[in-house]
Amino acid sequence: MRAVLTTLALLLAAALAGLMALERLPDPAAPLSPRAGPALSAVKAWGYQLQSINPSLIPAEIDLLVIDYSRDGTANRALTPHDIETFRTKPDGTKRIVLCYLSIGEAESYRAYWRRRWSTAPPAWLGPENPAWKGNFAVNYWHPEWQRLIVDPGRAALSTWDRLWLALFPQAQPYLDHILESGFDGVYLDRVDAYEKALETRPSASVDMIGFVVAISAYVKKRRPGFLVVPQNGEALLVEPRYRRAIDAVGKEDLFYGETGDGIANVPTDVRQTIAELNHAKADGRPVFVVEYLTDEDQKRKTHAALLQLGFVGTFTGRGLNLAPALPSAPAPLAR
Repeated sequence: MRAVLTTLALLLAAALAGLMALERLPDPAAPLSPRAGPALSAVKAWGYQLQSINPSLIPAEIDLLVIDYSRDGTANRALTPHDIETFRTKPDGTKRIVLCYLSIGEAESYRAYWRRRWSTAPPAWLGPENPAWKGNFAVNYWHPEWQRLIVDPGRAALSTWDRLWLALFPQAQPYLDHILESGFDGVYLDRVDAYEKALETRPSASVDMIGFVVAISAYVKKRRPGFLVVPQNGEALLVEPRYRRAIDAVGKEDLFYGETGDGIANVPTDVRQTIAELNHAKADGRPVFVVEYLTDEDQKRKTHAALLQLGFVGTFTGRGLNLAPALPSAPAPLAR
């Protein structure tokens, strides 16, 4: 009998010790220290590279850098806080802003949230593969299950068992929390313009996208004050004050060239319409960052001059986003 009581006492002590250990598990939704660093308004040059990136090849003049969460897109090679600090620090010791690329309008099969079973049994919100980008799949971005993979505001009150589950299976953590905890200064949201095609069958598509971006912004800024939110494209949404309040700047691809092919000039009326929409952000003090996929030096010089006149900040790279950032060519001198 004494042996049985001793065993029960040991089991009870082990259970209590286990519960105490569970209580000490880190809270995946705990507040983080505020962002410190340069303001977006101070950016004079920026770079955009998602593949084959080498911090030693980044020009010292680059004030803002958009990079991927990992070296190859997968969780296995995720950048560490030390890596990100290396990208953030210029040769003279001053700091640049480092934003993390995040697609919210497409799912990527190489991300931590992807499940192998989706290849044969896709969830209801997952659509077809993008023929132009292997491994990228359309999503019903308004669907709660997709949004919870990116951000889950309800995680503010996690139970002990929730924390144990996330400690055992960190891939179950929403993607934004991985980004926040890695030490990035903010997120660069791609495929915001997915709402444009969705409008064909879903009248609320633009409102849905605004709501998604607003939810992302509210969560990250509450968890890490000063964290930056910069959407790319979808500039027609800028007419909505609620959307502009949620973001800190806006990125735009192919402003002057590229809508019908690299190096091909866009229709002038389309360019003027896009500039008018981007100016909503500029009027609210939100910087505008433009990327053009150009190789012709004359086109680059003329575009750089036009962007300076508009008060936008430009960069030039290849569409594969695998080239080291380079400073824009100096504008051609004005003819006398």
